[in-house]
Amino acid sequence: MAQNPIAGLIPRGSLGLKLLLVCLLVLIMGVPLLFVGALVGERQSRAAQVTTEIGQWSGGQQVVGGPMLLVPYQHSYDAQDDQGRVQHRTEQGNYVVFADTGSADATLSVEQRRRGIYRAAVYTAAMQFSAHFDPAAALRGADPSYRFDWNRARILMFVSDSRAIRNAAQVRFADGAAATFEPVSDLSMSAPPPDYSRSSLDSRPIPPPASGLQAFAAPAPMTNPAPLDVQTRLDLTGAQRFAIAAFAQDTTARIHGDRRDAHAEGYFQSSQPLRMTQQGFALEWRVPFVARGLEKAADLKNFGLGNAASRDMAVSFVDPDDIYRGVGRAVAYGIMFIGIVFLATLIFEAVSSRKAHPAQYILVGLAQCVFYLLLLSLTELIGFTLAFIIAAAATVGLLAYYAGASFKSRAVGVRAFAALAVLYGAMYVLMTLEDFALLAGSIVAFAVIAATMIATRRIDWYGRNQQTTGAD
Repeated sequence: MAQNPIAGLIPRGSLGLKLLLVCLLVLIMGVPLLFVGALVGERQSRAAQVTTEIGQWSGGQQVVGGPMLLVPYQHSYDAQDDQGRVQHRTEQGNYVVFADTGSADATLSVEQRRRGIYRAAVYTAAMQFSAHFDPAAALRGADPSYRFDWNRARILMFVSDSRAIRNAAQVRFADGAAATFEPVSDLSMSAPPPDYSRSSLDSRPIPPPASGLQAFAAPAPMTNPAPLDVQTRLDLTGAQRFAIAAFAQDTTARIHGDRRDAHAEGYFQSSQPLRMTQQGFALEWRVPFVARGLEKAADLKNFGLGNAASRDMAVSFVDPDDIYRGVGRAVAYGIMFIGIVFLATLIFEAVSSRKAHPAQYILVGLAQCVFYLLLLSLTELIGFTLAFIIAAAATVGLLAYYAGASFKSRAVGVRAFAALAVLYGAMYVLMTLEDFALLAGSIVAFAVIAATMIATRRIDWYGRNQQTTGAD
């Protein structure tokens, strides 16, 4: 019978052939890891859905717009119809006048609300607003044909969900008078199309965001565009994220609360880094007129309050220990760590007379895949760090016992336990580095490959020496 020519190149039982088989097994282990990764994504989507549902009962993510002045107007102009005849027309609308200066102070009380294994950060916000208006200066660039009705001027505010307001909101004026806010239904709170333009004021178009705002207003005691000072207090609830829109030409804002895992967010960067206090956190912003990027006043026919709402100063309470992010990162590097264990086993075979069957490689790989399932399920209940310790301890113990039993050597089991403990410790460090995870993973991979090449530099991968010895 003719001999297979390939058998002469790669003799039977060679370590080179075993290495190719091990590499194939590593790739095969990627299949169950894909299923684990899909499960992580599914659980993450479910958690986001339930968290949103929990938060909606408290008002959801709130953005609050402080006092603005809403002034009705009439505008008369001549226009030609289709037949070329000139007709005199009059249209009505509303101008929004932003305060010259405004300040906001919000105190947040935050608690965790749970549904099953899921939770959401729910807060109660107590806010104080003050604003100074100079309508004559703000409307100096408006079309002179606009006739403003100052007797029907109103102080306007908006929130994301007015159902979460917890007090009868009032606005107070400098003379001691007060007025109660009422819902507004005659305003479009959405932004105009992206190609809108403003004919009455010279300003650049700003891409409008989507808006789901709810407005409320109170009558302002005005008969002419005289300066006006107002103050108001507002209490409301929300969840996960709280934001204050830059409602004045020059806005200062302060948000503080009793939570220590807050994150600064929003369109504008805080003027000072997030400060941790004995009570919780504190954030401050200063947004000058130029940085705000909006004019002093605008016609609501051409301007949506959603543009003002998008320029916000915000804080969020999403847990920094994002359990699904950590597990997802672990799964992403799973194939590398399975390959490291397989390579370590192959090196042990090369430097000793012991042999491992491919079925044993598969069992070891499946045990490592189950580690990620344990990590995911435990993390949802007790958090990532403790879950990793428990899942890693169980997996390392199982693999060390199996190594000692398979090779019939307690010393092998002890060495395997030590090596796997170091490996999973390195995995945890890699998972918690976040921004430097890729760099750390690259270094670990390079170190493992380098160690493997050094340890196997004298190995006869073809196994010709064994073949020659067997022939003799």
